[in-house]
Amino acid sequence: MSTTAPRALLATSPVRGRAAVVPALGVGAVVAALYALWSWRQWSRFEVPSWDLGIFTQIFRAYAELRSPVVPIKGPGFMILGDHWHPLLAVLAPAYWISGSGMTLLVVQALLVGLSVVVVTVCAVRHLGRLSGIGIGLAYGLSWGLQSAVASQFHEIALALPFLAASLAALVRRDHRAAALWSLPLLLVKEDLGLTVTMIGVVIAIRGARRLGIGLAVAGVLAFLLTTNVILPALNPDGVWDYADDSIVSQVFSDPGAALNSLFTGFGHKLVLIVLVVAITGFLAVRSPLVLITLPTFAWRLTSDVPFHWSTDWHYSAVLMPIVFLALVDALISSPTWKARAPWFAGAAVVMAAIVTTQFPLWKLTEGEYWSPGGRPEGAAVALAAIPDDARVVSDITLMAYLAPRTEVYWMGNDNPVPDFVVLFQGSGIYGGTPPADAETWAEERFPGTDFTQVVDADGFLVAERRP
Repeated sequence: MSTTAPRALLATSPVRGRAAVVPALGVGAVVAALYALWSWRQWSRFEVPSWDLGIFTQIFRAYAELRSPVVPIKGPGFMILGDHWHPLLAVLAPAYWISGSGMTLLVVQALLVGLSVVVVTVCAVRHLGRLSGIGIGLAYGLSWGLQSAVASQFHEIALALPFLAASLAALVRRDHRAAALWSLPLLLVKEDLGLTVTMIGVVIAIRGARRLGIGLAVAGVLAFLLTTNVILPALNPDGVWDYADDSIVSQVFSDPGAALNSLFTGFGHKLVLIVLVVAITGFLAVRSPLVLITLPTFAWRLTSDVPFHWSTDWHYSAVLMPIVFLALVDALISSPTWKARAPWFAGAAVVMAAIVTTQFPLWKLTEGEYWSPGGRPEGAAVALAAIPDDARVVSDITLMAYLAPRTEVYWMGNDNPVPDFVVLFQGSGIYGGTPPADAETWAEERFPGTDFTQVVDADGFLVAERRP
């Protein structure tokens, strides 16, 4: 008598209640701890990929102080809700009360990712069994899209992950009402997610709940149009949606030839992006209609004329990860044959995630050099100590997030009011050819008629103070 079938059934038998939640909490905690650890090393080494963490630190500080989210880094008096529509971030403000630091945001992001891992793992365990579910949850948690998002530091998209995962998990269990309700907060996380909500509605309609699905799809489209055509322009200092022209769609009527040419620009990179997104599930995700929910994100990214949007870096692929992994679960439960093979697919997903990780940020945690302070902390500490609380500072990207909790920071590339201090880091990589030789000359050229004196020159960190 063969024991193969009973063992397969045991490996994929449904698990309910606490038996599903406990292992999922364990997987989520491990993933959250890994990302918090990675973020701590990045923060401690003063490795700063962009100005975004500084921007979000100013946002959280404003919410924590019960002020409107005006972000000087984007420009004097810039209302950030006119840039991207993410008012739901305000619910995270209490974390900033506990510790007013950019590092707080990075920990919050790690916890939000971990929470989404819990949701995905619970769903997989309930439908596929404990071992298969843990494997899929771990593979999702280590997926390259999440790693790239964490490495690019905090973005509002982290808040979308738990809601999106909860909505898709409800779709997997055919609870269409819950899927619709869990998707609605996405409308307050980022403007383009209105179209993701639309596709969730389409999937609900495909699966039989037509009235609910069509209603949700229409609501998603209307929310997207309202946000991009009314709310964002009303709050934006220039009266526009800043990102409308990033897409070749804006060229279609004015210059169709250029639009078509732009569509095929970077074709190889775009193809790699598509393949990598579905390859992490062994391409099995395409067997589920849930994969249709990736289309809005793919649409705006592949029609963008901004090369960053086609790459596997940054945070743009994060929302695709819960979609394809829960589509994988949905595909595996679609037939007894596929469900019996779930342990193999789960194991393969974990192995693939581990292999891919060697090319993505988490792998640095295995390198001894990454546990050293690096060459920046000493000079950064000297520069930060030279700037008093409540000072007005113009800076490049390097120390923005570190200064934002206690000073008024402006981005050096904007037209800014005359600052009390100018802070530059010669190794920031944003200066193109030759970085400024000193902060004093740079400041006096940028703000004619002023008198600055350089007060810090330490390991490439330059600080100039304005004199009366």
